[in-house]
Amino acid sequence: MFKPGDKMNPYDPASLELGEDGPLQRLAAGTGPMNQKQMQDILSDPAKLNLLLELMKNDVPRPGETQEEKILREKREWAEADAKSAELKEQGNAAFKDGDYKRALVVYTACMTLSPHEPLYPLNRAAVGLRLKLYTTVIGDASEAIEREFRMAKAYFRRGQALHSLGEWSKAEADYAQALKLQPKDVLVLQQVNELKRLRALPSQEQTEWLATAKSSNVKMEAILSREELKGEVEHLLGRQLDPMEDRYLTPAD
Repeated sequence: MFKPGDKMNPYDPASLELGEDGPLQRLAAGTGPMNQKQMQDILSDPAKLNLLLELMKNDVPRPGETQEEKILREKREWAEADAKSAELKEQGNAAFKDGDYKRALVVYTACMTLSPHEPLYPLNRAAVGLRLKLYTTVIGDASEAIEREFRMAKAYFRRGQALHSLGEWSKAEADYAQALKLQPKDVLVLQQVNELKRLRALPSQEQTEWLATAKSSNVKMEAILSREELKGEVEHLLGRQLDPMEDRYLTPAD
């Protein structure tokens, strides 16, 4: 987990001079934290554009505060938020280990809200989503983790598992290939690659039946927790109400 002021934090402007993994190189490679495609997506989506404008409106010093004081305050707030999300993560890990996936879902959502720059939390929620068959949510969460840290083999693997489960075999194969590129000879990934080969070798009628079942297997978030229920539980964990700019993780794609 990165802390504000950490020279190795690729989300901190102070790290722009880093080597091949610095933000300038990642921007040139189209791997985030914000690339041209992401900006086009924001500009073409009124909801995302309004969020960006709201963020820009708030990105000014408070009355009587200098720009330097604003930067120091924000770094302190980021550090406090990251410390809180790290503490909550342990609760999420314990819930996941105990098989309480609904609780883990709530906790990791709270972590994502507190520390949206941290790729570990959407990655963890993707693991929960696989257990709950929230496959389209998993795809969104794993994709977000990849945008934050493009060398995460687990993120490609988990997204590949969700795509695999939905019958999107070609996309799943591409993600498994990327996972193996980053983590060669991973046993779990190789098992899924072999399973896809087995499915592709089935007679066409059996493939059709498998795909029909797969497409109906996706569970919507609302079947686990309504948006209002999830918001209430996240706010309870945080001890405060969410503001409109913080609730984007409450309604993942279904």
